[in-house]
Parts: sequence; structure tokens; C-alpha cells
Amino acid sequence: MSGLFITVLNMSLTASFVAIIVLIVRCLLRPAPKIFSYALWGIVLFRLLCPFSFESAVSLLPEKREYIPYDIVASVNPTVNSGLGAIDNPVTQGMGASLLSADPTAGVNPLGIVLEISAIIWLLGIIVFLGYGVFSYFRLKNRLEEAILLRDNIYETDRIQTPFVLGIIKPKIFIPTGLTQEELEFIIKHEQVHIKRKDYLIKPIAYSAVVLHWFNPLMWLCYSLMNKDMEMSCDESVLKQFGEEDVRVNYSKSLFSLSKRQSGLLIPLAFGESNVKSRIKNILGFRKPTFWYSFAVFVIVAAVAVGLTANPLKTDESLVKAKEFLQYKTEYVGNAPKVGNIVYLLDYPENVHYDHLQLFTDSPPYGVTVYLKADKEYNAEAMQETLFIKNALIMFSLIGNVEYINFDLTDDEKNYFLQYTREWADIYMGQDVRNFAKGKEEFADFLKRIDTFTSEENSFLSAVFF
Repeated sequence: MSGLFITVLNMSLTASFVAIIVLIVRCLLRPAPKIFSYALWGIVLFRLLCPFSFESAVSLLPEKREYIPYDIVASVNPTVNSGLGAIDNPVTQGMGASLLSADPTAGVNPLGIVLEISAIIWLLGIIVFLGYGVFSYFRLKNRLEEAILLRDNIYETDRIQTPFVLGIIKPKIFIPTGLTQEELEFIIKHEQVHIKRKDYLIKPIAYSAVVLHWFNPLMWLCYSLMNKDMEMSCDESVLKQFGEEDVRVNYSKSLFSLSKRQSGLLIPLAFGESNVKSRIKNILGFRKPTFWYSFAVFVIVAAVAVGLTANPLKTDESLVKAKEFLQYKTEYVGNAPKVGNIVYLLDYPENVHYDHLQLFTDSPPYGVTVYLKADKEYNAEAMQETLFIKNALIMFSLIGNVEYINFDLTDDEKNYFLQYTREWADIYMGQDVRNFAKGKEEFADFLKRIDTFTSEENSFLSAVFF
């Protein structure tokens, strides 16, 4: 479950980045029709629910979207990479100070326990919020059993205080008793706009998305502002229906009158439920925009939507990998955190997992032994040595004074031992392998080169295989 939780955390961080840009654009578009602000929230909703998207060169998102790596539990020196140093550094340092008191060579990381507990709390939070929503829905539905049909899909009851739309397949409009004819006309038009735009579907989907990311306070703010923009854009749509007739004052009076009534909990799409002051201010200041003004705003919103919906184009994987490896380059094999992280970045055969490592630093020659465990499905007798060759070469290039590297693989029956020396690595590559780790470009080329190795080259090895 921790893997799923990390996925949601990464999605939430991406959605937060998108939400900040949406908030900025929303402020700049304050004079524009609210339908455009309402549409912008669809981008945040997409990022909250969808972990993948198309790629484009015009993407506004950071190149790295896996801010929290999936192997952070196993990492000796876990890091968070959101692209914002002011955030990443304190978080990473905090984790290092509070969670990594265990021996880094032991293969046990307290962060794994913290992550599992956090995932359980996250799941319990989802259950609580969804349970509250379902309970409120059925409680409200029970209060509407005696509602009287006025016409079409419009019902009246004295058991509610504010009007709203309820239902998914066949949405119905429910209105309180005691309304004037003018108030009734405004209310029905308002709720019919909600039905026409499918707001009765959008709001529960948005609520579900926020519940999935309930731990992120920014998403609750976005949900509140989305509802505000939804209602304001609906108000503007009603005003447009009256054409040249100016009903802004009367419409505002109706809204103010309904706002004095006590509302129930979680009533969707309420006409006078909240944000009354700002809605009345928006209504009284409403002017029908010109075509060209609306078109210009549409172009801006569309451009922002594409930029925030698209993922950035993938860069050279070798360059990305080189950057990750080089941040842990060290002159000394005794630097356990850096050596450990290099080991975690290595690729291993399928069904083979890192267990722990041992550093030999008391006297030369200095060395490293990487202990691995194989699942029952893994056939160690038939294993290909190519990945171990690559891993040894990478380690020799990044760890300055290491003279030998061992891989100790254990399955249910036997132990398999592979040993590589620096002398072998230098002969194999035709030069000192440390030269390949002098820069990102050189190391990326080095990674590409060793990726072309095949298992037939194993006959050249000086490795020992027991």
C-alpha cells in the first residue's frame, strides 16, 4: 500500500504546483467572466485523478515529476526532489536527522515504518470523509421523501431551507416553500443552468478527488474556490438569459433573502448557500463582455490548460540517470550514505532484491560486498552476469578508493559469489574508469556504452563464480 500512497503523494505535489499557477491566473482574470475561472479548476481535477498524460514541449510542469522516489524506503539517504530547493532541503535534512539513526549498512530504514503508518492513516481518512459524504447524502434524501412535485423535475418541500439539485441519473430541483414568484423564477433558472452544465456530476467527482488527497490543505482551498466560481458563473449565465433587461438588483435581493435561511450539510449546488457577499458584488458589477475580450481570455485559458495538462518531453534517460548517480560520487568507500545510495540506484535481475551491504575500510585494499536475496521464482543457476558487470563498473567509476566489489547472492538453497577488481575494470574499459565520472555528459555516454554489453562478453571476466 505504501507504493500506492507514494503515487498519490507525487500526484498531489504535481496538482499543488498546477493549483498555484491556476490561483495566479485566476487573480489575473478576475474581471473576466467566471466561467473561465471555473474551467481552470478542471486542470487541477485532472492532475488529482490522472497519474499520466500526453507529452508536449510547451508543458509548464517541472521535468521531474517523481518527487518522492518509490525506493525511498530502501534508500540509505532518502531525498525529496520537487524542484524547489527551499522545500526539498529542509524536508530531506529533517528525514536524515530524525529517521536515519539506524546503521546504513543494515538494510533497515525506519522511514519504511513511517510510510506504512502514514498510508494506513491516509486510507482511514478516505473512509471517514467518504463515509461522512454518503451519510449526509442519505440523510438529506430521507428528508425529501415527502416533497411535492410542482412540474417537470421541480419539487417543493418545507423540510429544506435552500434550493439545490440532487441526483445523478435523473437530477431533480428541490426548492423550499414560501418563495415569491420572482424568487422562484431566479432559483429555477439558476438550478437549470447547473443541470445543463452537468455540475451535479462535477461536484461529487471533485469532492471524491479532494478526499483522495485529504491530507493536502491546498486542495481543500481549491475545492472551496471551485464551488465559488461555479456559483458565480451560474449567476452570470442566468443574468445573460434576461438579455437587455437589468435584473441584477432583484436577483441580488433574492440571493440575499435565501442566504438568511439555515442550510443543511453537504447540500450540493445550493443557490444561496455560501459566498453571498462576493456573489452579490459580482452580480451587481456584471457587464456582458465583448466577443473579442471573451476570445482573448479563452485563448489564455486554453494555453494555460495545455501547458498544465501536458507532461514535459522526456529527456535523455542516460543524462537523467547520470545526474542521479553523480550526486553520490565519493572518493572514499567509507562514505556509507553515498555508497549505499549508489547501490540502491543500480539495476538488478528480476526477482533479485538488495538486502544489505558491508564496507571494508580498516586497511587496504578497500572493498564493498553487496548482499542480495533471490525470490523462489529466480533461477540463480541460469542467471546472466551482464547486470553485475555493469553495476561493478558503475561503482568503480563513482567510488574513488574501492579496490574490489563483491556481489553475494543467496537463494533458498545456495550462495553465489561474484567478485570484480579495479584492475579488471580498468583493463575492461581501456582506461581508469574514474575518468568517466568527471562530468554528466561523460558519465551519460559511459552508461550508454555499458548498456550495449552482452552476456557473451562474460568470457573476458576475471570474476569468481562459485
